[in-house]
Amino acid sequence: MIRQVLKIFKALNSDEKPWQLSLGLAFGGIIGLMPLWTPHNIFLLFLAFIINLNFALLLVGFFFFSGIAYILDPLFHEIGLAVLTSEGMQEFWNSFFINPIFLFDRLNNTLVMGSLLFSLAASVPLFFLFNLFVRKYRLHLQGLFDKIPILKSLKLAKIYDTVSGGGR
Repeated sequence: MIRQVLKIFKALNSDEKPWQLSLGLAFGGIIGLMPLWTPHNIFLLFLAFIINLNFALLLVGFFFFSGIAYILDPLFHEIGLAVLTSEGMQEFWNSFFINPIFLFDRLNNTLVMGSLLFSLAASVPLFFLFNLFVRKYRLHLQGLFDKIPILKSLKLAKIYDTVSGGGR
Protein backbone atom coordinates (compact mmCIF):
# COMPACT_ATOMS: atom_id res chain seq x y z
CA MET A 1 0.00 0.00 0.00
CA ILE A 2 2.79 2.41 0.89
CA ARG A 3 4.56 1.57 -2.37
CA GLN A 4 1.44 2.50 -4.33
CA VAL A 5 1.17 5.85 -2.52
CA LEU A 6 4.84 6.51 -3.23
CA LYS A 7 4.27 5.62 -6.90
CA ILE A 8 1.43 8.15 -7.03
CA PHE A 9 3.69 10.89 -5.63
CA LYS A 10 6.48 9.84 -7.96
CA ALA A 11 4.07 10.11 -10.90
CA LEU A 12 2.76 13.48 -9.71
CA ASN A 13 6.31 14.81 -9.45
CA SER A 14 7.46 13.34 -12.76
CA ASP A 15 7.86 15.15 -16.05
CA GLU A 16 4.80 13.45 -17.49
CA LYS A 17 2.04 15.68 -18.75
CA PRO A 18 -1.13 15.92 -16.63
CA TRP A 19 -3.23 14.30 -19.37
CA GLN A 20 -1.00 11.21 -19.26
CA LEU A 21 -1.59 10.81 -15.53
CA SER A 22 -5.31 11.55 -15.81
CA LEU A 23 -5.81 9.18 -18.70
CA GLY A 24 -4.06 6.41 -16.79
CA LEU A 25 -6.42 6.88 -13.86
CA ALA A 26 -9.48 7.10 -16.15
CA PHE A 27 -8.51 3.88 -17.95
CA GLY A 28 -7.96 2.22 -14.58
CA GLY A 29 -11.41 3.39 -13.51
CA ILE A 30 -13.07 1.91 -16.56
CA ILE A 31 -11.21 -1.39 -16.23
CA GLY A 32 -11.87 -1.54 -12.49
CA LEU A 33 -15.60 -0.91 -12.74
CA MET A 34 -16.15 -3.52 -15.45
CA PRO A 35 -16.04 -7.30 -14.96
CA LEU A 36 -12.40 -8.23 -15.43
CA TRP A 37 -12.10 -10.46 -18.49
CA THR A 38 -14.21 -8.64 -21.04
CA PRO A 39 -13.00 -7.74 -24.53
CA HIS A 40 -13.43 -4.07 -23.61
CA ASN A 41 -10.86 -4.34 -20.84
CA ILE A 42 -8.43 -6.24 -23.02
CA PHE A 43 -8.80 -3.55 -25.69
CA LEU A 44 -8.22 -0.79 -23.11
CA LEU A 45 -5.09 -2.53 -21.81
CA PHE A 46 -3.82 -2.88 -25.37
CA LEU A 47 -4.58 0.81 -25.98
CA ALA A 48 -2.86 1.75 -22.71
CA PHE A 49 0.35 0.15 -23.94
CA ILE A 50 0.13 2.06 -27.22
CA ILE A 51 -0.73 5.46 -25.72
CA ASN A 52 1.93 6.98 -23.54
CA LEU A 53 0.00 7.06 -20.27
CA ASN A 54 1.01 6.40 -16.69
CA PHE A 55 0.63 2.68 -16.06
CA ALA A 56 1.15 2.98 -12.29
CA LEU A 57 -1.92 5.21 -12.02
CA LEU A 58 -3.83 2.80 -14.26
CA LEU A 59 -3.12 0.06 -11.72
CA VAL A 60 -4.01 2.29 -8.78
CA GLY A 61 -7.28 3.25 -10.50
CA PHE A 62 -7.98 -0.39 -11.30
CA PHE A 63 -7.54 -1.56 -7.70
CA PHE A 64 -9.45 1.39 -6.22
CA PHE A 65 -12.42 1.16 -8.57
CA SER A 66 -12.52 -2.65 -8.38
CA GLY A 67 -13.33 -2.27 -4.70
CA ILE A 68 -16.04 0.26 -5.44
CA ALA A 69 -17.51 -1.86 -8.24
CA TYR A 70 -18.87 -4.48 -5.84
CA ILE A 71 -20.78 -1.79 -3.98
CA LEU A 72 -22.17 -0.38 -7.24
CA ASP A 73 -23.18 -3.75 -8.76
CA PRO A 74 -26.90 -3.26 -7.99
CA LEU A 75 -26.78 0.13 -9.73
CA PHE A 76 -24.99 -1.41 -12.72
CA HIS A 77 -27.63 -4.11 -12.91
CA GLU A 78 -30.44 -1.55 -12.89
CA ILE A 79 -28.78 0.55 -15.62
CA GLY A 80 -28.14 -2.50 -17.78
CA LEU A 81 -31.66 -3.82 -17.25
CA ALA A 82 -33.18 -0.46 -18.16
CA VAL A 83 -31.11 -0.20 -21.34
CA LEU A 84 -31.58 -3.80 -22.47
CA THR A 85 -35.33 -3.91 -21.81
CA SER A 86 -36.32 -0.46 -23.05
CA GLU A 87 -39.33 -0.59 -25.40
CA GLY A 88 -37.90 1.25 -28.40
CA MET A 89 -34.59 -0.61 -28.37
CA GLN A 90 -35.82 -4.25 -28.60
CA GLU A 91 -35.49 -4.48 -32.37
CA PHE A 92 -32.02 -2.93 -32.23
CA TRP A 93 -30.84 -5.35 -29.52
CA ASN A 94 -32.26 -8.35 -31.37
CA SER A 95 -30.35 -7.44 -34.52
CA PHE A 96 -27.28 -6.50 -32.48
CA PHE A 97 -27.02 -9.79 -30.62
CA ILE A 98 -27.52 -11.94 -33.72
CA ASN A 99 -23.85 -11.27 -34.48
CA PRO A 100 -21.67 -13.68 -32.43
CA ILE A 101 -18.99 -11.04 -31.90
CA PHE A 102 -21.36 -8.98 -29.78
CA LEU A 103 -22.40 -12.04 -27.79
CA PHE A 104 -18.71 -12.63 -27.07
CA ASP A 105 -18.66 -9.13 -25.54
CA ARG A 106 -21.35 -10.32 -23.09
CA LEU A 107 -23.23 -7.06 -23.52
CA ASN A 108 -26.47 -9.01 -23.17
CA ASN A 109 -25.59 -9.34 -19.47
CA THR A 110 -27.20 -6.51 -17.48
CA LEU A 111 -24.18 -6.16 -15.20
CA VAL A 112 -21.72 -5.87 -18.09
CA MET A 113 -23.90 -3.41 -20.02
CA GLY A 114 -24.61 -1.28 -16.95
CA SER A 115 -21.00 -1.19 -15.80
CA LEU A 116 -19.80 -0.33 -19.31
CA LEU A 117 -22.21 2.59 -19.64
CA PHE A 118 -21.54 3.83 -16.11
CA SER A 119 -17.75 3.55 -16.39
CA LEU A 120 -17.65 5.34 -19.74
CA ALA A 121 -19.85 8.14 -18.41
CA ALA A 122 -17.86 8.43 -15.16
CA SER A 123 -14.44 8.33 -16.84
CA VAL A 124 -14.88 11.69 -18.57
CA PRO A 125 -15.41 13.77 -15.40
CA LEU A 126 -12.79 11.64 -13.62
CA PHE A 127 -10.26 12.52 -16.32
CA PHE A 128 -10.94 16.26 -16.09
CA LEU A 129 -11.08 16.35 -12.27
CA PHE A 130 -7.81 14.48 -11.86
CA ASN A 131 -6.23 16.61 -14.58
CA LEU A 132 -7.24 19.73 -12.60
CA PHE A 133 -5.91 18.14 -9.40
CA VAL A 134 -2.53 17.38 -11.00
CA ARG A 135 -2.22 20.93 -12.32
CA LYS A 136 -3.13 22.47 -8.93
CA TYR A 137 -0.80 20.08 -7.09
CA ARG A 138 2.12 20.96 -9.33
CA LEU A 139 1.37 24.68 -9.10
CA HIS A 140 0.85 24.96 -5.34
CA LEU A 141 2.03 21.88 -3.42
CA GLN A 142 4.99 20.42 -5.30
CA GLY A 143 7.33 23.21 -4.25
CA LEU A 144 6.06 22.98 -0.67
CA PHE A 145 6.90 19.27 -0.44
CA ASP A 146 10.40 19.97 -1.73
CA LYS A 147 11.02 22.26 1.27
CA ILE A 148 10.17 19.69 3.97
CA PRO A 149 13.48 18.57 5.55
CA ILE A 150 12.55 14.92 6.10
CA LEU A 151 11.56 14.53 2.47
CA LYS A 152 14.87 16.05 1.41
CA SER A 153 16.72 13.49 3.51
CA LEU A 154 14.66 10.68 1.96
CA LYS A 155 15.59 11.95 -1.49
CA LEU A 156 19.28 12.07 -0.50
CA ALA A 157 19.07 8.52 0.90
CA LYS A 158 17.49 7.33 -2.36
CA ILE A 159 20.26 9.03 -4.38
CA TYR A 160 22.90 7.42 -2.13
CA ASP A 161 21.28 3.99 -2.60
CA THR A 162 21.25 4.47 -6.35
CA VAL A 163 24.87 5.65 -6.54
CA SER A 164 26.16 2.96 -4.19
CA GLY A 165 24.27 0.21 -6.01
CA GLY A 166 21.94 -0.60 -3.12
CA GLY A 167 18.84 0.75 -4.91
CA ARG A 168 18.74 -1.87 -7.68
